[in-house]
Amino acid sequence: MIKGLAQRIAITMGAQLQVDRNRVEIFAYGLEIILGALVQLTLLILLSLIMDVFITTMICMIAFASLRYFGGGVHLNTYYGCLTVSVFLLMALGKLATIDISLEALTVISTLALLMGTFIIIRWVPAGTEKKQIKDEATRLWQRKKALLILIMWSVITLFLITQKSTANAFAAVLGALGSLVLITPWGYRAAKALDNILNITWKGCR
Repeated sequence: MIKGLAQRIAITMGAQLQVDRNRVEIFAYGLEIILGALVQLTLLILLSLIMDVFITTMICMIAFASLRYFGGGVHLNTYYGCLTVSVFLLMALGKLATIDISLEALTVISTLALLMGTFIIIRWVPAGTEKKQIKDEATRLWQRKKALLILIMWSVITLFLITQKSTANAFAAVLGALGSLVLITPWGYRAAKALDNILNITWKGCR
């Protein structure tokens, strides 16, 4: 549905702007990404408001997306699979962030997340897919630096929130970052492959 809608809008734009077919395909691809992101954001906002975890879910989402943008990570084979899993994951993390946790425990978890995140970024960033791999070492190094900067930024934000005793929001930032980091690792890729298989079997069964 998203792909078809993006294609129709792109064809209309192409006809009005009088551009060639290659440009239309680029428009369609860009619109598909934008529309997909809007659908995901809308679902997250609505569900988080219903479950009364709006702030923690939004913090999780921003931390997750910022690290994912620079670090890369695994994708499921279908848009609807990605949409379902990402919305479920972020909602679960947003809800988990609301549990009661001491400042001392949160400080320890935040420190461990920073150390683990640094190792993951140095070891596996940028994490690509089978269709999109970054092989140029200079580009890979630059991506690692940017991902490390984002991780440090979130660590500073988390520390500030801890000093303000805003434990839920601080925990949300840590969980969002960790969720993104895990999907960069080989274990994240294996988990995604297993989910793909489960979703494919479920979809075939429904049909």
